[in-house]
Amino acid sequence: MGNKELHAMYSIDDIDIEKLDKETVMEKLMELYTEKVYLLAYSFVKDRSLAEDISQEVFLKVFKYLDSFRAEATLKSWIYRITVNTSKDFLKKRSLKQLLLENSWLENVKGTESTETAFLTANRYEELLQAILALPMKYRVVIVLYYFYDVKINEISSVIELNTNTVKTRLSRGRELLRRRIVAKEGEVL
Repeated sequence: MGNKELHAMYSIDDIDIEKLDKETVMEKLMELYTEKVYLLAYSFVKDRSLAEDISQEVFLKVFKYLDSFRAEATLKSWIYRITVNTSKDFLKKRSLKQLLLENSWLENVKGTESTETAFLTANRYEELLQAILALPMKYRVVIVLYYFYDVKINEISSVIELNTNTVKTRLSRGRELLRRRIVAKEGEVL
């Protein structure tokens, strides 16, 4: 069963952690959120294997603390908060200079486009991705959660434990930094 079929069967709100056994809840959460947790961790560490390690650690923490989940936030927000905090903890332990960006997001550029069109599309996407990943962490996390995960501002506020006005400001400033970088990049002569 694919992720779309699972989403059709279960939404995160349909998972009643009080009525289902812990293993069933974890299985559903992992099926719904493994890829999202991995990509969120990747946006922090910029390395596939490290993001996988962080993802595993996140789900271990979710399993360990699931019984103490108080439903003050949604399960989704809670999982994202654990991912953000685990990623931040990891970054504190490792030097950012040791982390390398891999071009894994572009490996699966497929379709009916011509090779030239596919290359140009992939190149634009790579430039945008590079610009996002080059943002300071406080802007990057807000941009990634808002645009890649469609997390609402109030949920982002809960995930990163800042007030909503600060989130809005960081989102606005992050967009402006991205715009400037992209305009500056397009102005360069190749």
